[in-house]
Amino acid sequence: MNFCKKVTVLLVTTAIAVALAACGAPDANDKAQSEKENNSSSASNNASVCNIDTDRLPYNEESIYQQLFDINNKIEVELDVSEETLKQLQKDYEAYEKKGSKSPIYREAALKITITTETDSVTYAINKVGIRMKGNTSRTDFYDSKDGQYNLIHFKVDFGDRTFATLEKLELRWNKNDDSTYIREYYAYEMYRDFGVLAPHINLATMKVAGEHQGVFTVCEPVDEVFIDKYVAKKDQGGYLYKCNWAGIGANLTSKCTIGVEDEEKGKFYNYDLKTKKAVADHTKMKNLIAVLNRKGVTKEDIAKVVDMDNFLAFEAVTYFTGNPDDIRNDYNNYYIYFLASSGKAVFIPYDVDRVFGLTKDWNPTGDAMTSVEPFSTMAESMGIEQANPLYIHTVNKGGFYTEEFKETLEKAAASKWLTTEHFNSIYETAYAHYAEDTKPVKAYSNAQNHAFSMSNTLSDGLGSTKGNASFAEYLEAKMATYKKYSQ
Repeated sequence: MNFCKKVTVLLVTTAIAVALAACGAPDANDKAQSEKENNSSSASNNASVCNIDTDRLPYNEESIYQQLFDINNKIEVELDVSEETLKQLQKDYEAYEKKGSKSPIYREAALKITITTETDSVTYAINKVGIRMKGNTSRTDFYDSKDGQYNLIHFKVDFGDRTFATLEKLELRWNKNDDSTYIREYYAYEMYRDFGVLAPHINLATMKVAGEHQGVFTVCEPVDEVFIDKYVAKKDQGGYLYKCNWAGIGANLTSKCTIGVEDEEKGKFYNYDLKTKKAVADHTKMKNLIAVLNRKGVTKEDIAKVVDMDNFLAFEAVTYFTGNPDDIRNDYNNYYIYFLASSGKAVFIPYDVDRVFGLTKDWNPTGDAMTSVEPFSTMAESMGIEQANPLYIHTVNKGGFYTEEFKETLEKAAASKWLTTEHFNSIYETAYAHYAEDTKPVKAYSNAQNHAFSMSNTLSDGLGSTKGNASFAEYLEAKMATYKKYSQ
């Protein structure tokens, strides 16, 4: 087995310093600046390229995983895709769209991921990975032989019969909702985890596809069996994991919801799509959860037997403050349910939270970025209808069994560092230093022509905009005012 090859990498520390000044970060003193330059110099002297299949890696997979999702590190991703593969991906899209489905076919590519820390920079070369288009509403045609790539798309990467950074797969998503801070989804997941909620890790990364710089993407950890085994106690592993989808009516835990294992070839999709233990596909626990929640005369004790309520209260408290309209409560969408093996209780996992903290581009269902929504609302706000999800009706809605407990959890969230502009700005400044010079793609893509592709934590179109986004500070001020009004 070979050692990684050493290469010379020049890190432009002056550009980082300029970036920090431009975003309004406090001026660093001479000592701090000197330390930063020394760290960058150290990284440039310890750069290497490693083939994950043939070289001895400088870190174990768990360490690489931690580095990959650390906002303090700079991540660069290069997807080496041939013209033939791009043509195949486009044809896959067209063929499955005709079926009303999405393509499950992975096409061959190569991947390079560079992780630059304070002490070194390592490029991991990963040959022969599978890639396909990722997303539901984001799926689109994107390539032809005349114009090349004319639309931006999300990708899913499959590492095949080996892992990278403990992961079997990886998701790569462009900044579709034009978040000028680039970190709001990252920030939301960090807040969830701080409150004990299972949530995937994501990070920012510069992105190059087939030689074209496409700006700054998010690198996303999939919610799958690897994720469950990593973060769930040993006694609770081996349970059933469901991805909860719109699929016509929304995953609202009513008796009308469908349960199954999706089949892209046949265009069969379900509100509750089983992601683990598909060979046995026993949906007993999912069916029982729905049955109990919809039972006439259901009690607080009944619900506590099928739902981990500590988890749910924390999950919903954070969800309320992030203000995502495309969630379990307001649009019956974008979450996972996992049944703990030891107790059989359901825990809730957030997913695809890319419309949070004032992101309203192209969709602002309440007209004010969800800031006027009270915490005990009896509505599914995004749809403007009375709440149909029995879990909310019986727990945290006005008149529910758990309103007092929910109030206590909300108070803890409201008092946390996550709902301060100071903490948000500190993380933003770190991201800005790494990526501010990389946000603009090398060319104009048709589905992103109205995007700013610039990094700012003050850029705003206001809370009432349907074309752009509010700033984090504007959102937070309005959201906290509503919370204080209704939490007395």
